[in-house]
Amino acid sequence: MKITKSIFKLFIISLVFTSCSNNDEEFPEITGNYKDGIIVSAEGGFGNKDGSISYVNENLNRLATNFIYTGVNNAQLGGLIQSISFTDTEAYIILNDVNTIVVADRYTFEKITEINTGLNNPRYMATANGKGYITNWGNPSDTTDDYLGVIDLATNTIESTTISLDNGVERILAKDNKLYVSHKGAWSSNNIISIVDLAANNTVEKIIVKDNPDELIFDVSGNLIVLSEGKPLTYGGAPDYAVLTNTTSSISFINLSNNTITKEIEFSDNERASQMSYVNGEIYYYMGSEQKVFTINENDTTLATDGIATGNIYGMSVKDNKLFTTSYSFTALSKLIVTDLSTKEVVYSSPVGLGASKIYFN
Repeated sequence: MKITKSIFKLFIISLVFTSCSNNDEEFPEITGNYKDGIIVSAEGGFGNKDGSISYVNENLNRLATNFIYTGVNNAQLGGLIQSISFTDTEAYIILNDVNTIVVADRYTFEKITEINTGLNNPRYMATANGKGYITNWGNPSDTTDDYLGVIDLATNTIESTTISLDNGVERILAKDNKLYVSHKGAWSSNNIISIVDLAANNTVEKIIVKDNPDELIFDVSGNLIVLSEGKPLTYGGAPDYAVLTNTTSSISFINLSNNTITKEIEFSDNERASQMSYVNGEIYYYMGSEQKVFTINENDTTLATDGIATGNIYGMSVKDNKLFTTSYSFTALSKLIVTDLSTKEVVYSSPVGLGASKIYFN
C-alpha cells in the first residue's frame, strides 16, 4: 500500500515542526524502538483510512516521532484507529471502519499479521486466559446484534465463538476471570454494565448505572469506577429552543464482591463529563462545557469546583503527576500537551497525528 499524498504532506509537516526546535539535541532520532514512552493513536480524517501512531520519549525532551507504523512498515495502517490493546509483546491496533485488527510488535511496531474476519464495527479489546475479547457494535442502528469477538492470542486468529450482549458495547476490562463491559449505546443509548463470567460458560450479569456509560477503571481495591456521560442534549425549535432530551453525567462506584453500586456522584443538569483517568485514589474527569479537567478523591461525595484549563480535548491520561491531553484537529496535525498537576503549567507540547485521541504508556 502506497503512502497517500495527504499523509506524506503531514509527515513532512511533522518534520518541519521538529526541525524548528532551537536545540539540535531535541530533534527526534528514529530508532525503531518505542519502549518506555508515550504512544498516541490518531484516528485520521473521517473516511480517509489514514489513522496513525506517534511516539514521545518518557523524558519529554524531544518532539514526537509521528507516523511510526508507516515509517517502520512503509505502509499505512489503512483505517481509522479506534483503540490499541497491548499484551506483553504485541500491540493490537483496532481499525473500526475497515473491521480489521493489525497486530504489531509492541516495541518496534513492525507488523506481525492482521485479523480481518469475525469483526463488525470493533471498538475495544481486553485480554484474559490467552484470548482477546473485542467489543463489536455490529450495525450501529441495530440494537440486537452487539457481541464480543474472541481472538486466540497464540495464533492471532478469530474464533467462531462469540458472546452476544445488549446494545452499544464499548469499553471492556478483564479481572479475575470476568469481563466488564460498558454499554454506551452506539448510535442510541443504554445504561448497563455487563459482567461476563468466563468460568461459568460466559453467563452475563447486568448492573444498571446512569445513561451512556463509557470509561471503566479498577480502583486500588479492585472495585469498578464507571463514568456515564448521559444522553446528549437535544433542543426544540425557535423561539424557545427547549431541551427535549437530557440526562446528567454520573460517576458510579461498584463493589465487585457483590456487584452493587455503593455510591453515585451526579453532575448538574445539562453538564457533560467525558474522559476519565485514575491514579492512586484520585479520579480525573473532563468537562467540555468548561474545557477543564477536574480531580476528586475516590472517597469524595461531591464534585470538584475548580479545575485545570485544557481547552477542547479528545483524549486524556495521567501519570507521574502529569496530565496528558490531546488537543485535536481533523484537518491538520493535532497536539499532545502535558501539564504539571501541581503547578498547572504546561511542561511539554508537540504535534501528533491527525485526529489524535488515545494516549498509552509503553
